[in-house]
Amino acid sequence: MKREVLIGQLEFNPFSMIGEDGFLVSAAKGAHVALTTSQWGLMGFLWNRPVVTMYIRPSRYTFEFLRSVDRFTVSFFPQEMAPALRYCATHRGWNEDKLAGSGLVPERIGDYVLFSQSNLTFACRRLYMRPMDESLIMDKGIVDEYYEDKDVHWSFSGQIEHVYI
Repeated sequence: MKREVLIGQLEFNPFSMIGEDGFLVSAAKGAHVALTTSQWGLMGFLWNRPVVTMYIRPSRYTFEFLRSVDRFTVSFFPQEMAPALRYCATHRGWNEDKLAGSGLVPERIGDYVLFSQSNLTFACRRLYMRPMDESLIMDKGIVDEYYEDKDVHWSFSGQIEHVYI
């Protein structure tokens, strides 16, 4: 069972946790849960609130959940869960139950979906969402490398309301 802690009690390296280990984004509509793995995100303060921002492509099943619900979670896992995160990154929720296939065990706390195997979860309330604008990306090599198919990420920022370990 998860326990809630204060955000100020945390000590971690966001560069390794986000960019190297990756994280799981999840959102629920009723009994339906969508989840995807990401390695693109930011943490900090926006509008004097602790915020996490992640980037999700419209082609991901989780995208529609994030656009239509107010709450989502960002969960981090120990190294031994890397296969489950890879599974969630390489399979599509459009045509399979990724929750069942990943072996992750969900725990619901209100509108939030946590996972028994995670070691840190940010429970967030959506504050802002917006599509990235290709014309504003200064390095055109990035556009060529990541957006040839025009599936341009959206940014989703959420206020961290609860932290669970």
